[in-house]
Amino acid sequence: MFKTKYVIVDGSAIVFSAAIQHKSMVGYGQKADGAGFVRFITTKNQWGETEVVAECYGKSISLGIPSRPELDSQLVTQQITNPEF
Repeated sequence: MFKTKYVIVDGSAIVFSAAIQHKSMVGYGQKADGAGFVRFITTKNQWGETEVVAECYGKSISLGIPSRPELDSQLVTQQITNPEF
């Protein structure tokens, strides 16, 4: 399984390869609110339709900050599944 990283900067999620350090995705003078790893799973919603859901976990060593699993998962899921976000 391939790992994927993410970082939350200014309320927006950035998802990227695990080959890149978290700190490389945060601009000078910007502050990351959450960072770690993300995996994508599929679930069935209340109507039986398949949905993609993000699960954020872990922490960023290069930034020295943890993920915020519930909040970050919701934000990443919203951004990747809602084209009008």
